[in-house]
Amino acid sequence: MISIILHLILPMFFYTAVTTVLFLTINLGPLEATALSAILVSPVLYYIYSSDQSRRGQPSSPGLNLHGCLIYILIFGASLCVLGNYIVDVLGLTAISESYKEAENNLYSASFPLQLLASGFIIPFAEEIIFRGLGYAALKEKLPFWLSAVLSAALFGLYHGNLPQGVYAVLIGLAVAWLYEVSGTLLAPYLFHVSANFLSLWIVNTERLNSLFYTDRRPVLAAASAVVSAICAIRIYQKNNFKEDVV
Repeated sequence: MISIILHLILPMFFYTAVTTVLFLTINLGPLEATALSAILVSPVLYYIYSSDQSRRGQPSSPGLNLHGCLIYILIFGASLCVLGNYIVDVLGLTAISESYKEAENNLYSASFPLQLLASGFIIPFAEEIIFRGLGYAALKEKLPFWLSAVLSAALFGLYHGNLPQGVYAVLIGLAVAWLYEVSGTLLAPYLFHVSANFLSLWIVNTERLNSLFYTDRRPVLAAASAVVSAICAIRIYQKNNFKEDVV
C-alpha cells in the first residue's frame, strides 16, 4: 500500500513542485512553466516507469505497435472531447467555478502555437506517465481494473484543481486507463490525450469551429460523439484482440 501511495502522490507532487519553482523564480507564464516542468521531470518519471515495468516482467520501453488502431485512437480522443465538454456545459459547471476562469485565462492567454505545443504535445506526455504509467499501473497490481481506473481518473480530475476541468478529466481519465489496459502501451493514451487537447484548443481559438460546436445542434453533436466514441472503443478492443474482458 505504501508503494501505491508513493506512485500516486510523489510523482504528482514532484511535477507540481518543479512547476511552482519555475513559475516563481523565472519570468514565465503558468503554461510555459508547466510545459518546461514537463520537459524536465519526464525523463526522471519515465525512468521510474521503465524500472517498474522491468520489475513486472513487462517491456520497459513503450510499444510502438498500435495494431492498426491509430486512426481509431485519434477519433476516439476527439469525439470524447466533444462529449466531455458538452457534459460540462450542460451541468453549468463553468459558470460557477472561479478557479476554472483563472485556469482558462492562464491557458488561453498564451499564443496559439504555444498552446498547441505545450498543452497539445508536451504536457500530455508528463501527465500520461504520472497518471497512467505510474498511478494506474501501480493500482492495477493490487486492485481490479475498474477500481484502478476510477481511482486514477479521480486523482487526475483532482489534479486539475477546478470542478469543470475535474469532471472532464475524470471522463478522459477513465477512457485512457481503459486504453492503456487494452493496448499495453503508453503511446495509445498519449495519442488519445493529444487528440482531445488539440481539438479543444482548435475549437476555442478558431471562430468558425467555435460557432460550429456551440450551436443549438450541440445535443445532436454530443449524441453523435457518444456513438463514434463507442464504435472506436469497440474497434480498438477488437484489433488488440485482448483476451480478458475488461470492458
